[in-house]
Amino acid sequence: MTDRKAGPDRPDMNPWLFFRRWLANPREVGSVTPSSPALKRRLTQEIRREPDEYVVELGGGTGAITRGILERGVPADRLYVLEINPEMARHLRETFPGIHVIEGDARRLGEILPPEVVGKVGTTLCGIPMLLLTHEEQQAILDSAYSVMPKGRQVVLYTYAFSSPLQRDKLGLTGRRVAFVTANIPPASVWAYQQRGAV
Repeated sequence: MTDRKAGPDRPDMNPWLFFRRWLANPREVGSVTPSSPALKRRLTQEIRREPDEYVVELGGGTGAITRGILERGVPADRLYVLEINPEMARHLRETFPGIHVIEGDARRLGEILPPEVVGKVGTTLCGIPMLLLTHEEQQAILDSAYSVMPKGRQVVLYTYAFSSPLQRDKLGLTGRRVAFVTANIPPASVWAYQQRGAV
């Protein structure tokens, strides 16, 4: 299924909406501009999903990464996007009518995803600015994400810091930087994390 409304004018790259949300809450958005095409391509290369599995995106924003997930070949009905901001959630529903958009808290995935999705999430992509969160908030989001995925699957995120935005030892993770994307404002690193000891 394709997104009928997301045409050549690229409403997912709405810089004014993105900038207004950043002004209203920089901690929630994390950047003054949407992710670049180069970043979305590199980030979505890390998606691993069996045919019966889903992809979850945390923090859909204006949909730059969402579009990349669809372009990567993930069927729209297999994509769940969480967005805590009501205005951005509405924008995502209008721009990508075939996907599942949930206006909710990423710390509660096990409660808000449908039962048939829990345990069947192949990859979680995270657009939440984790570096700006407390350790407790990071832990809650990661615990939530891993609780809906089979053992050994990855949470993939991007950061504007060169080093890991997550304290891997403290959070019980293994992780590696899989890419550095210079064609983004600002340049961004892509990191992939697994729970330590996961097979």
